[in-house]
Amino acid sequence: MSKYTSGLSKNWHLSFYTLWLGCFITGMGYSMTMPFISLFISDLGNYNKLEINLYSGLAFAMTFIAQAIVSPFWGSLADQKGRKLMCMRASGVMAF
Repeated sequence: MSKYTSGLSKNWHLSFYTLWLGCFITGMGYSMTMPFISLFISDLGNYNKLEINLYSGLAFAMTFIAQAIVSPFWGSLADQKGRKLMCMRASGVMAF
């Protein structure tokens, strides 16, 4: 065993595949709805093309902006409480 894998448990593959599957399913849902976000926004009111483009861009960008803001918080929490607990939290939230 190398020095990089000595701290891993024997069942780390199961956690990895669970997280991968959750991220994949979440990404599938996201990628199926985002192409139609401009159609959804245009149904909400009488907007011109510039406003629809602006609101669609903002709706698309909010995911990444929120991730950039919250990621340091989750990282420090994982450092304090442990990565396994954070992986279980992420798996539970993705399943919900």
